[in-house]
Amino acid sequence: MIKIFLICSILANLGIFQAARTTNTKKSYTISTLASSTSTKHAPSKHNFTVIKVADGDTITVRNNTDRNLVRIRFLCIDAPEKSQPKWGAESLKKLAELLPLNSDVKLSGEKIDLYGRTVAEVINHKGINVNKNMVEIGMVVHYPFQKGCNMYQYAETLAKHAKLGVWSDPKFELPWDYRTRMGIGVRGKSNATSTTTITKTTNKDNSKTYSSNSQTSTNSKQMRSSRTKS
Repeated sequence: MIKIFLICSILANLGIFQAARTTNTKKSYTISTLASSTSTKHAPSKHNFTVIKVADGDTITVRNNTDRNLVRIRFLCIDAPEKSQPKWGAESLKKLAELLPLNSDVKLSGEKIDLYGRTVAEVINHKGINVNKNMVEIGMVVHYPFQKGCNMYQYAETLAKHAKLGVWSDPKFELPWDYRTRMGIGVRGKSNATSTTTITKTTNKDNSKTYSSNSQTSTNSKQMRSSRTKS
């Protein structure tokens, strides 16, 4: 009787172990599938470029080493804190400058012109690192959700959020497009405010006339929200 009981216990344990192993395999497969489904590949540029200037956390100026022309590049799929944003604007710029030293060689991938006539692309640095993606992975920029073909950036941001890296460690961090809307910053970082001045004429009792002015400032919030590419 005891032998039968022991055999049944062993078989039951083997069944549980097999079920657990199957479950872990399924989980592993699910994670693997998610990672592979988020990858996005863009065609590499035929030209080589040299970094001339780092303007902020998602904008640089490069020199085309073929025709020697200077090109201002806006990073594809990401949005960096504005330079005027407390703490993170400066931190993002500093990190990008470390990844892209002046006079270093870079390659562009997925290069295209956006709705505002700006060149947007993924930037691959002299060490072969996809700088756009790396900046998201370390929490120095955010994934820009208003562009297509950026799934892997959304996945990288999810991991950075979970680990509370960079901006995600700061509960007071404001998303760049929300900050621009609040501050009245539009396309290319310029103010999107318009000013209207009203002149009022007053006739006094002695028939003399005096004039006063009143200025009002308004903003186009829809355009400000579009301060990054929508393609």
